[in-house]
Amino acid sequence: MNAKTPRLLKYPFHEHALVLKELSKNFSWECHFCSLSSKGGLAYGCIEYCEFFLHKSCTELPPEIQHPSHPQHPLVLSVSKPTRRCYGCPYPLRCLFIYQCRDCQIGLHVGCAAATLPPPEEEEEEHKDEQKHEDRDHHEEDMIEHFAHDHPLSSFHVDAPNYIECKVCGKGISGRVYGCRACIFVLHESCALGPREIMNHPFHPQHRLAGGCLEDSVRCDVCNRYCSFAYSCNECHINLDAKCAVSIVHPPPRDHDQSRSTDDMRDQINDLSHPRQLTSLHAKMELEATCNLCRKKISGDFYCSPGCPVLLHQSCGGLPQKIVHPLHPDHPLICQTDLDRNCSFCSGYAEAFVFKCEECHFSLHAGCALQSVSATKEELTLNSELLHEHPMRLQFLTKGHRYNSGSIVCCECPAEGLVYVCTNYCSTMIHKTCAELPRELEHPIHPQHPLLLSFEPLDKSNPCSACLESSRGFTYYCDYCKIQFHAHCVMRRPTLKHPRHEHSLSYFKEIGRDLYGAQCNVCYDECRIDFYRCVPCNYNLHFSCLPLPPLVKHEFHFHQLVLCDRVVDDFYDYEEQYCDVCETLRHPEQGIYYCEECNYDAHIDCVIPKANLEKRRQMEDIKLKQLDEQIASKEAGAETLKTKMELAKKEWEMSKEKWEIAMKDLEELKKKRREIPSS
Repeated sequence: MNAKTPRLLKYPFHEHALVLKELSKNFSWECHFCSLSSKGGLAYGCIEYCEFFLHKSCTELPPEIQHPSHPQHPLVLSVSKPTRRCYGCPYPLRCLFIYQCRDCQIGLHVGCAAATLPPPEEEEEEHKDEQKHEDRDHHEEDMIEHFAHDHPLSSFHVDAPNYIECKVCGKGISGRVYGCRACIFVLHESCALGPREIMNHPFHPQHRLAGGCLEDSVRCDVCNRYCSFAYSCNECHINLDAKCAVSIVHPPPRDHDQSRSTDDMRDQINDLSHPRQLTSLHAKMELEATCNLCRKKISGDFYCSPGCPVLLHQSCGGLPQKIVHPLHPDHPLICQTDLDRNCSFCSGYAEAFVFKCEECHFSLHAGCALQSVSATKEELTLNSELLHEHPMRLQFLTKGHRYNSGSIVCCECPAEGLVYVCTNYCSTMIHKTCAELPRELEHPIHPQHPLLLSFEPLDKSNPCSACLESSRGFTYYCDYCKIQFHAHCVMRRPTLKHPRHEHSLSYFKEIGRDLYGAQCNVCYDECRIDFYRCVPCNYNLHFSCLPLPPLVKHEFHFHQLVLCDRVVDDFYDYEEQYCDVCETLRHPEQGIYYCEECNYDAHIDCVIPKANLEKRRQMEDIKLKQLDEQIASKEAGAETLKTKMELAKKEWEMSKEKWEIAMKDLEELKKKRREIPSS
């Protein structure tokens, strides 16, 4: 971290102070400045755990820039107008701040501006030095001419989060790119170095395919995705996006002995379910296109029918012509191509291949049929009053299936894969894995007693003892200790073994906000988000507190100490392992710093306590500073109110005095009126 970077930041649009922290890759968050989502990385986060985050780069943006896309006027950092569109990307300006020229009504997302802004002159030489080693091998030329753009493209590095998309592949840009900053025309380095045209392409060998940017988006004939850059044959109206065009090649040559010993990949096959011949092709990288049978992405060897783009994995290429399925045992199901039939298993429309019975109008997706063909009819239905009052049918749901948020009653995970669905049309769904959870188990999350499965929380007022969130869905409980856990918290596998603790730690993205958070055993601050936890021991570590130096030099020992996960001194009993620094018992399964030459072992906290205390003092100083600012603000407000009150009191006294004088004058006038006789 740069020494000039402040650790504490006061942001005018948030009530609490922000502290700079490193977030883990498991943690997803959104910057409140640019509205871009990120995973992990360096960010400013609310010290009070309000889930308020800012990119470090967003806090360093200047109030005014001179951008090459609009050299006429400077662009000023301003509050955005959501109805307008960004000048540099296809998305509306919906973030809090943008760079804009008020005279010309031009606006840029702050990320789009920062990503394409040339480095400042005073930092340009330093920037070049930093990139020199990286660029030395394959960036000898800083500029290239590209057939898809009129201006030369310069090579530069993008690290600012942004909305800009590569003009060739349509994916977001980051890392090394080629671009024209004036036009905000940016290409990934690999996309910029792609060919101008492709001869004898395996998908369309009849004519050459020419690459270029298109005025209107077209659909790729392989993956069916729309693209604004394509390799096209105008004569045949064939279009391939850049990834499909470059990745699809003829299969690599196979060894003669290998091809003789296995015939699972032939050059061509005549699939009984498809009228055309399927040709063997190879994808150098994973495509966006999916297999028409299993719906997984295509990679490696596959079969394809050009002109009628049916794609099959090598393993999916040999579909059986006929199957007998337990859901329809009376007649065999014949494999055919039919796009208009509803699948009787997942209720979706058939996709290319379907097994169907013409007599009964019963049909199954090929993928659904092959997944469930070995299951018995009893396995495909669920009759359990403990789980649900109505019978339930096993169904295969895709990722994009629409369902009500309250449909899943077992947990908060989305409906995907195999689920049991109520046959009585009450929309209730239960994951197959949740329906098969053991009714009783012994688990390290609560090793003292067995845990029993309940299909709803026994006590909804008590939270889950693992994540401290409110209890809901399937729950494991201990009747003796009167505690309960979400089923998904119990089934969560440990994700980290850390030398500081003898048990494995599980990752938690967050815990209950309305409850007192767990305390980090390193920095002693609260753990609310992005931390690892051992539930039985209530042992917690922030992600930023995880790293430990592998080697340290301690003042009480001559040699360097090595970080070890486990050290047992055979000279003593297992239960009588001692730390040579504090001379107290240590746990033999907990990490220590160790010198093998001297058989010297020490608690981690005995070797590096200063770092912990320093961090604790630093966090306390931050909180004290924040409290002092709040106290000063309240005192200033109280003084202002006191001054106003004193002024109001003086005005009241003056008004009272004027009122008394006016009343005296009134009495005098009435007296004089009474002294004059009436005529």
